Amino acid sequence: MNEEQKKDPKFAKFHGIDREEFQWNPKINEDKCMGCGMCVTSCIRGVYKYDYENKKSKVVNPTNCMVACQTCSNLCQAQAIDFADENDTPRNKAQRIVRDFKLIAKAKKDLEERKESLKL
Repeated sequence: MNEEQKKDPKFAKFHGIDREEFQWNPKINEDKCMGCGMCVTSCIRGVYKYDYENKKSKVVNPTNCMVACQTCSNLCQAQAIDFADENDTPRNKAQRIVRDFKLIAKAKKDLEERKESLKL
C-alpha cells in the first residue's frame, strides 16, 4: 500500500464480512477517462485521487468502495468506470455478492439488532 492509500477502518467490514473478501472495485478505462474529476469529487469514501499531471482520476483505495455502489460510474459522462467483467453487468455481480455471501440473512439480523434506531 503506498502512502496515498489510506484504508478507513469504518469501511473495513460489510455486513460483518471483511471488505477485502468482496470483488467490488471500480476500474477506470484511462483511454476513455476525460479527466473531469467527477468521480474524485463525488465519492465520499476516498476511493479516488486525482493525477493532476496526467489529468486523470486514479483508484487508490478500492476497498473503501461501498459494495454495490455505482454512483461514480453512473455520473461518469465518458463511461470510463466499471465494476463488472466484460461478460457481466454490475447489477448481476452485485446480486451474486448478496446471494453468495448470504447477505439478506445478515441484513435481517442487523435490522432486528438496530430496531429502535431504524423504526419509523
